[in-house]
Order: sequence, then structure tokens, then C-alpha cells
Amino acid sequence: MSKKDERQLLPDIIKGVAIIFVVLAHCIQEGSGKLYRDNSLYFDDRLYQFVCSFSMPLFMIVSGYLNWSSIQKAVGKKERRGLLKRRAISLLVPIFAWTAIDYIRILIINQINRAPQPEAFIFVYFHNALINLWFLWAVWWCFLVVYIMHYFLKDRIILYGIGFLVMFVIPDGLGLGNYKYMLPYFVGAYYIHGFWEHKKQETKVAVQFWMVIATGAIFALMFAFFDKEFLIHISGYKLIGKNIARQLWIDFYRESIGLVGSIFFIVMWQYILDCTKRISPNKAFTPSFHWLAKIGSYSMGIYIVSGYLLIFGVQRVPFIDKQSYIVNGVETVIVVIGSILIVMLLEKIPIMKKLVGK
Repeated sequence: MSKKDERQLLPDIIKGVAIIFVVLAHCIQEGSGKLYRDNSLYFDDRLYQFVCSFSMPLFMIVSGYLNWSSIQKAVGKKERRGLLKRRAISLLVPIFAWTAIDYIRILIINQINRAPQPEAFIFVYFHNALINLWFLWAVWWCFLVVYIMHYFLKDRIILYGIGFLVMFVIPDGLGLGNYKYMLPYFVGAYYIHGFWEHKKQETKVAVQFWMVIATGAIFALMFAFFDKEFLIHISGYKLIGKNIARQLWIDFYRESIGLVGSIFFIVMWQYILDCTKRISPNKAFTPSFHWLAKIGSYSMGIYIVSGYLLIFGVQRVPFIDKQSYIVNGVETVIVVIGSILIVMLLEKIPIMKKLVGK
């Protein structure tokens, strides 16, 4: 394969691994029985904590890294507007469309059951849209920050520093805590890509086995101290109204373990790909890597659709009444495959493919 193909395969493999972990975490959360879900017992689950410690940061690092090329290529005003439009369509249209579909479903059910319809119809719809599919919102706001900084503020580092300090006093509501948590990963990966290109270095780094062991050991050691308090959904991000020293430690630890965990999975898969190429130079990547990369190419659609499969499918299975990793594993396989099939179907219908960011 060409070096360009190699560089593109790794991000898709990483996204494939990450989305499988994300679906697994959601299956633990939503597919372990009503009691487990209603009492939020998944926050105490170690596997759930493990996945949450790195999976979304890993996604955001890949997203920031890949967005560097898109922003650099959009030089003229027309290209910039086109890039902004494409990102808005791929990220925001699915959010507002799926929220509308779900809202229409609620209205129809209420009408059939003669139940009262929600008041302040438009307000409720937009409120729901602002908290729906939070990771797509995170990617959008992170992209917008870098877009503005690059094109209008000349990538001034001091402005980023001021912005990061301001984030500590901005409220966490409507998903802002999640977006603040994700921003350093996106921005860091974006500028690292730019640094490598500026230095004329290869984006494919020669990874040694000791790097895999070292990053894995550091990640494992850090995770040994992980507690549910470090989950962004539990402790949030802002400092106001909290023990400032404790919250700063939580924010620092959370960002650090997300970074170390992401680096571990990136270097591990780069090492695996390099080893495979050395063993079989003419067939550098086995079919198993290709299907994993294929899953990664559908990651946005899987993220969107899997949530609905869990809510309207897995949650309604009556015999699932307790937490079981075996059951969660089976759920993960079914939900991932089902999501891919639905995404493949939707992307073949021109008017529907925008629902999955195509």
C-alpha cells in the first residue's frame, strides 16, 4: 500500500476500535437491566470506567488530527465557506434531524394515548437538540474554535491560554462540560499534525515495542487510581462552587489519563501494522484490519444509530435484568452489526444519507 493509504488506514482502525468500546460502554449502561440503569450503577462499573477514561478523547484526537488537512486546504474565502458548510451539514443536520424524528414519535404516541402534548413546543425541541448526540456537538464546537483561531486570529497561542482559563468559570450546562473536556484533545492533535508537516516529518512514526509497553504500563498505573468521581458526567469541569484544588486535580487527571490511554492505543496499533508489514510486505494488512477500518469509516453513523437500537431494542428485552459482561458483549456485537447495516441502507438513499453524516 502507498504511504498515503497507510496513513489513512490507521485513523480508521483507531476509530473502529474506539466505536466498539463506546458501544460496549453504552451496552453496560443501557443493556444491563432497568434497576441497573435507573440507579446509575454503571458509574461504579470498572469496565465502564475503563472505556470512558480514553474512548472519546481518542475519537477527538483522530478528529483534530484529520481536520488539520481540511482547514489548511481551504485557503480562499469560497473554500472556507464551503468547508464550514460541509462540517455544519455533516455534524448538525443529523442532530436536528434525529431530534425531530424522535420528537414527532413522541407527539404521535401522545396523540394515540390521548396524553397532553408538551408545552412550549419549539423551545423543548431546540433544548432537546442541544443535548442530543453530544459528541457531534463537541466535534462541531472544537472545529469552530480552531476554524476561527486559524482564519481570523492567526493561531495565537496566548488566546488559547486565555480561553482555557475562561473555561473553568463557564457553566457546564447543555453539554458545555463535555465540550470543554474534549477541546484540548482536538486542538492538541490539530497542531501536532501541523508541527509535523512544518518540520517535513513523516506523519507515520516508527513505533518501537518499548513504547507500547511504556504507554500501556503508565495507562494501567493511572487507571488503578480511577474512580467514578473522575467521570465528566459526575464531577463536571467548572471550578465555581466547588473545592477548587480538588476540581483542578480531577480535571488534570481526567485529561491526562485520556491522553495517555489514547497514545497507548495509537502506538499499539501502529506497532501491530508495522509488524504485519515486515512479516508480509506484499500483503501488509490482513482482512481483519480492513474490516476494523471499515467499522471505523462508519463510526459516526454507528454512534448515532446505536443509541436508538439500545433504547428501542436492547432495553426492551425482558429477560435482561442484571449486569453481565457476556450479555453486554453479545449486545455490543449485535448493536454494531445492526448499526452498520442501517447506516449502509440509509447512505444509499440520497435524502436519508444526511442522517448519518454522509
